[in-house]
Amino acid sequence: MAGCQASRTIVPGTVAADTSGLAESAENNGDLYPDYKIGPDDILAINVFREPDLSAESVRVDSSGRFEMPLIGRVNAVNRTPDDLSQEITQRLNERFLVNPNVSVNLIESNSKRITVEGEVESPGVFPMSGRSNLLSSVALAGGPGAAAKLNQIAVFRKVNGQNMVAVFDLAQIRSGEMANPDILPGDIVVVGFSSLRKGFEDVIGIAPIFAIFRAF
Repeated sequence: MAGCQASRTIVPGTVAADTSGLAESAENNGDLYPDYKIGPDDILAINVFREPDLSAESVRVDSSGRFEMPLIGRVNAVNRTPDDLSQEITQRLNERFLVNPNVSVNLIESNSKRITVEGEVESPGVFPMSGRSNLLSSVALAGGPGAAAKLNQIAVFRKVNGQNMVAVFDLAQIRSGEMANPDILPGDIVVVGFSSLRKGFEDVIGIAPIFAIFRAF
């Protein structure tokens, strides 16, 4: 991983382990908490109450951030919340076609916002996010830790306001409740430690000894 290829001086950062306030500042994050911003390739469900011909169980947002809907045509979805879309669709249907329509828009699958899980896991890869995610669930997406994983060396790399940040967590302590299970944000890279560490990752672990605190590097 690029963030681990060379030793860098890590200085104290201002980001605490509680990531609940970071959604707006994380790069390419949208506002996932609590209002998810829709992106290209996301899949939505559109329900117009008692109007099955206008409803759809699965609508994919195209690469331009739009989708087509009967009667009203093209709808711009990108960088908008499902609630925003439901209000617009309601208004457009109400103007010409229906009286007081009841419209709901739900996110079915998020493909525009992803996390990367690598290192000593069973199935490393890039995974879509469909809602709130935490460190335990993110590692589980990759099949869980491998047999050689060092559970006290789980690094989360994040970019906040253009600044590269890293924090180290102990998975065993999270499981036991001794350490908080941190939120994982879109764009985060989770690296599960090796029993025989690669050089770059060992450098990061060695100079970021304070668990659960994000620090700049």
